[in-house]
Amino acid sequence: MNHDAPNEADPKAPSLADSSDRHELRAILAGQPVRATQSMIGQMSRVWRTPSLTAIEIAWRWLFGIPLYFVLNAQFQRMMATLTPQASGLSKFDFQDPWTAATLLDHAIHLYHPLFMAAFWHVAPVAVLLWAIVSGTGRALLFARMREAAPGWPRRIPAVIAFQAIWACALLAAWAIWFQILARIAARQIESTAVEPNVVAYLIWVIFLSLGVYAGWAAVSWVLRLAPILVLRERRSLISALVSSLSAGRELASKLAEVNLVLCIVRIMLIVLAMVFCAAPLPFSDELTPGSLNTLYQVVAVLYLIGSDYFHVVRQQSYAALTRRYRPG
Repeated sequence: MNHDAPNEADPKAPSLADSSDRHELRAILAGQPVRATQSMIGQMSRVWRTPSLTAIEIAWRWLFGIPLYFVLNAQFQRMMATLTPQASGLSKFDFQDPWTAATLLDHAIHLYHPLFMAAFWHVAPVAVLLWAIVSGTGRALLFARMREAAPGWPRRIPAVIAFQAIWACALLAAWAIWFQILARIAARQIESTAVEPNVVAYLIWVIFLSLGVYAGWAAVSWVLRLAPILVLRERRSLISALVSSLSAGRELASKLAEVNLVLCIVRIMLIVLAMVFCAAPLPFSDELTPGSLNTLYQVVAVLYLIGSDYFHVVRQQSYAALTRRYRPG
């Protein structure tokens, strides 16, 4: 049985990625330890040599993301028109006066909270539903292009859509938990203090807590990323794929979590790199017009999104390769 992924550019020509697959498969069969990230360069090379994979990912993400951006912008403008920054006190916000800034921010949050929740419940259910449909269909097409989907895969797209909806709800729950913890810390560090608020301590908590929640999500979310692969590749039902993903085995589970954590770190590096590119022209801001700076920010944002989509495909390719090696049947 051939476990090597096909080379779409030239099926007859061996590649470095295919050689890496064969080497790791021999190591696995020989019982030798193999780290999941050993094949990361090979998977990156395979995705790079097949740009249609990244194009599929960009197409379905931007097909959903661009309309959502305009919807969210319209909701934001409506909130600002209903309660202007002057009325909420945000127009007086000043970083040089942390006590006054904290008081104004707390007052504004309480004023905007009902408007935000009304907009959230108006947009979120429809957005999650559309996300599930678009992303489930896009992921199915992506795995079919990778040749990781068994014959008859279009009939199993509804199951993939269901998993994408579960993933989106789980992500929203993680965000809600993160926000509630930050609110409790803010109440202890800023709101309840009788002296000058400890903004520095609060920001330190924000940074470390955000990284912790991000890493925790990366360590467990692989379950919902593996299940669609099992649906398409092994022709499993929704429940069967979820149970099989939860009981994937310690070896496969650890390697999937490792890939997830490494690529999440890569995404953090992309964010830092984008911030560096955005900050680089600031010393020359007197010579540059606001329009040129905005253009630069937009270009950097687009490049970041393209890079992020590319690594999303690398993640799925790595998941598929690990599943192929550790579940060959």
